[in-house]
Amino acid sequence: MIALFRKPETIRGVAVPRRRFTIWAAVYFALLVALPVLALAFALDTLVFFAIDRPLGTCLAVLCWAG
Repeated sequence: MIALFRKPETIRGVAVPRRRFTIWAAVYFALLVALPVLALAFALDTLVFFAIDRPLGTCLAVLCWAG
């Protein structure tokens, strides 16, 4: 895959600019991938906390370690 970023690409003899990661790519990744995954994980952890940890008294969720 690294070869894709190092090899100069030409279309009809014209050099095409190489791909590059930008600040906007990082922002979009954070907003559209990382934050939804973290929100889903937090929601599932909260569900486990209230469904299992509270009634049974066992520590299975991250929330019970926090306090």
